[in-house]
Amino acid sequence: MKIVDRLLASQYIQRHPSLPEFFKFAVVGGIGTIVDFGIYALFTRVFLVYYIVARVFSVLIAILNNFLLNKYWTFKKGKSGRGAAESIKFFIVSVANIFLNLGIMYAIIEFTPAEKIFGAYEDFFAIAAAIAIVLFSNYFGNKYWTFKDSGSKDTKSRFNLPKQP
Repeated sequence: MKIVDRLLASQYIQRHPSLPEFFKFAVVGGIGTIVDFGIYALFTRVFLVYYIVARVFSVLIAILNNFLLNKYWTFKKGKSGRGAAESIKFFIVSVANIFLNLGIMYAIIEFTPAEKIFGAYEDFFAIAAAIAIVLFSNYFGNKYWTFKDSGSKDTKSRFNLPKQP
C-alpha cells in the first residue's frame, strides 16, 4: 500500500487528479473486455451466432457490468440520488459507442487484410482495436456528462485549468 500511497501523493498526480480515476476506468474496461470477449466467444464459437449479432449481445452485457462498476467504484456515485438520470445518460453514451465500436469492427473485418494476418481470430483483433479506440470517447462521455458533479458547472475547474483573473 505504501507504493500506492506514494504514487497518489506524487506531484504529478496532484497536478493531474483525473489520472487515478482514469486508471480505475481502464481497469473496469479491462474487466468489461473480459466479459465482452467471453460472451462473444461463447456466442460465435459455441452457438455459431453471426458475429455482429453476437457482438451486440456481448457489448450490452459488458455495458451493464461497466455501468455498475463505474458508478460505484470509478466515479463513486453510488449514493448520488441520480440513478435514473445517470442510467439514461450512460445508456446514451454506450449506444453511441456501440455504433462506433461495431463500425470499427465491421470495417476491419470486411475491408482490411486482417484475416490474412490473424486468420480465424481476425474478429478478436477487430474487437480489441475497436475497444482501444472507443475507450477515450467512452471515458470522456461518462466522466463529463453521465457522472459529472451536478454542482460543478465551471468547465475550467473540471478540466483543471487555471482560473482567469
